[in-house]
Amino acid sequence: MSTEKTESIWNKDFILLLIVNAFVFMSMHMLSTTIAKFSMILNGTEAVAGLVAGVFSVSAILVRPICGNLIDRKKKKKIYLIALLIIMAGMIGYSFSSSNTALVVFRLIHGVGWGFATTTGMTMASNTAPAGKVGECVGVYGLANVLAMALAPNLGVFLSENYGYRVMSAVAASVVLCAIAALFAVKEQAVPEGRGNLKLSPKNIILKEALFPSVVLLLNGMAYTSITTFLIIYAQSVGITRPGLFFTIYSVVILFVRFFSGRVVDRKGPEFIIIPGAFFFTGCLLLLGGLKNSTMLYLAAVFLGLGYSATLSTLMAVSFMRTSMDRRGIASSTINIGMDLGVGLGSTFAGTLIVFFNYSTTYYLLCFPVIAAALLFVIDQISFKNKSGFYREHDTHNLRTTEEASS
Repeated sequence: MSTEKTESIWNKDFILLLIVNAFVFMSMHMLSTTIAKFSMILNGTEAVAGLVAGVFSVSAILVRPICGNLIDRKKKKKIYLIALLIIMAGMIGYSFSSSNTALVVFRLIHGVGWGFATTTGMTMASNTAPAGKVGECVGVYGLANVLAMALAPNLGVFLSENYGYRVMSAVAASVVLCAIAALFAVKEQAVPEGRGNLKLSPKNIILKEALFPSVVLLLNGMAYTSITTFLIIYAQSVGITRPGLFFTIYSVVILFVRFFSGRVVDRKGPEFIIIPGAFFFTGCLLLLGGLKNSTMLYLAAVFLGLGYSATLSTLMAVSFMRTSMDRRGIASSTINIGMDLGVGLGSTFAGTLIVFFNYSTTYYLLCFPVIAAALLFVIDQISFKNKSGFYREHDTHNLRTTEEASS
C-alpha cells in the first residue's frame, strides 16, 4: 500500500492545491479576455488597452525574485494566503475603477499578489510529487489552468456584456475567496533545515539552470498573450459571433495534451513536447493572421492547444529537474519571471503593432518569437546535456533529494 502512495501524484494536499490554482486562474482568465475592452470603454486606445492588460506583470516581475527566495526560507502556506488576499483586493478595486489610471493602479496591486501566488502554488504542488514524478505532477497541476480557460473567458464575457464590468470584477473577487477557503485545508510545508537564515543574494534570486527556459517561455508568452488579449475584439471585427468558443475548444485540446505531456517529459525529455509544439503554435498564428471565418478560428484553437498548452508546465518541470527540492522556489520564480515578461511585453507590444499595422499583420509577425523560442530551446538543451548528462544524472539526483526530504 505504501508503494502505491509513493508512485501516485494524487494526495489530499495536491488535490486541494489543484483546486486553489483553478480558482486563481479562473479569476485571472475572466479578466484577461475582457480587461482590454473595459479599458477601451473608459476611453482608452488599443495601445492603452494593451498596457492595462499587461501592466500587472510589471509588479509581478519585481516581486518574483524576492518571492522565490522567501518561499525557500519561510512558511509557504502563509505566503500563499497573503498573496490571495492581495489578488482579491486588486479585483475589488477593478469594480470601483472609473478611469484607465485607476485600472493601472489595481492591475499593479493584482500583479503583486499574482507574482507571489503562482510562484508559491507551483512550488508547493511540486513538493508533493513522489520520486521521479515531477513532470507528471507539474503537467497535471496545470490542468487547473485548463479548467479555468474552459469556463472563465466565456463567463467573463457573459457577465461583462449582461451585467457590466464592475459586477464581473466582483464575481472574480468572489472566486478568489473560494481559493482562500480551499487553501486553509492544506498542510503547511516545512522549511528545509539551514534555509531559514539564507541571505538574499543573486545566487538565491535567479536560478542559472532555469534562465534559458525562462527566456523560451517569455518569447512564447508574448505570442500567447497577444492572442488572449485581443482575440475577442479581432474575431468580432471579422464578423464571428461566438469568439468565446475559441477558448472552450482550446481547453478541450489541452485536457488531452496535459494528461500525457508530463509523462513524456519524465520518460523521453522536454524536446518531445516543445519542438512539435512550436510547429502547431506557428500554424495557429498563421490561421489567425488570415482569419476569415469561424472554422479558421476554431482550427486555430486546436493548433494553439497542441502548440502552447504544455509549454509552461514542461519548462517548469525542466527547471525543477535541474535543481534540488530546497531551491524549487527560486526555480519557480525564475521561470515565472519569463511568463510575466511575456504577458507584459506581449499585450503591450501587440497593442502597439495593431495601431501601426492591423490585427492580421500583427499575428503574422508574432510567428517570429515562437520560431526563435524553439531554436533557443534546442541550443540550450544541447548545451546542458553536454555539461551534465541531463535527465539520467539529474533524475537520479532528484530521486535522491526527494527521498531524503520525505524520510
